[in-house]
Amino acid sequence: MKQRETHAPWTPPVNLVLVGCGAVARTYYLPALERLFAGGWLGATRTFDPNPTRASEIASQLPAASIAESWDDVLEGPDELAIVASPPAAHADQVRALLEHGKHVLCEKPFTLDREAGERLVGLARERGLLCAAGMVRRFSRSACLMRQLLSEERPTRVVWREGSPFRWPVDSTAYFAPEAGNQLIWDVGSHVVDALVWWLGVPHEVSCRDDAMGGTAANCVIALEWPDGCSADVRLSREYDLAGGLVVEGRSGVNACRDLTEAGVFRNSTEAAPDFEQAIPGADAPAGRDFADCFELQLQNVVAAVRGAAPLWVPAEDVLDGVGTLARAQAESRLLESPWLGRDELETARALRARVEAVASR
Repeated sequence: MKQRETHAPWTPPVNLVLVGCGAVARTYYLPALERLFAGGWLGATRTFDPNPTRASEIASQLPAASIAESWDDVLEGPDELAIVASPPAAHADQVRALLEHGKHVLCEKPFTLDREAGERLVGLARERGLLCAAGMVRRFSRSACLMRQLLSEERPTRVVWREGSPFRWPVDSTAYFAPEAGNQLIWDVGSHVVDALVWWLGVPHEVSCRDDAMGGTAANCVIALEWPDGCSADVRLSREYDLAGGLVVEGRSGVNACRDLTEAGVFRNSTEAAPDFEQAIPGADAPAGRDFADCFELQLQNVVAAVRGAAPLWVPAEDVLDGVGTLARAQAESRLLESPWLGRDELETARALRARVEAVASR
């Protein structure tokens, strides 16, 4: 998709404001916005960030872009669509304010940090007749869509998912590692993983979680999920280690495996390539993506097309609420992941630190 020109099938183009100009905006949204602007999908583009330098850096790379000088300027501006790419703790308040001011919204993951907040936003969007999309970009990948189809044909018995590597994300400040819920590993990589599992298999009836946070942020996390029919999932996430990984799905007729849902294909019995597959994305000019950059561009094409009434949203916010609820349950019930290399005294210290954190959280 990146090797050819893309052109919007309508006029006029959509005016947009990008709220939050940190790492995800620079790394993924900026290249997609550049291409959609060149293809006539987007018109006037504005950027906003509490740090004006970050907003200026992105605006300088987008033709005809300008900077929103304040949050009030964002809310009162002429933009039809707002992309919320700010820290997770700000999502619910910012999305609410944007909807109240008549803007369609695409909100980065996690959409909210609890299901009730998400339900209120979905209700507000419906009441105002506005679009509210969730930025679950992996749903736009060919392999994720293929896996969903395969699992609809044969229910799995067990899913094993490993995803992790030493932390390399180009963060702008240490605030990324603050202990607030939205910064935790479970809400970061875990948002993608749990959303995909709920999208494929439905809401689990049992959820448990263990992580190694002891007052700070977790570097490792283990999530176990079970469904009423006996299907189970074992998820291990890490910001510390390279996990030999990917996704392995066991079923009665064999195994489906995928090393990386957005960068690799699906294999049957771990070696035989799955049949060729294409998933149409409404309003987009290409089928589901083969890499992460493809997926971001397809996501934006779908949302912009939906703003123009030319396509339904592929990931409306109401579709991610079950995943948000599952993550919130897992976080609320999370217990200490007791690392086997800790000595007896170190383990007792870790347990005491975690107990203090849980006592404070329960007040």
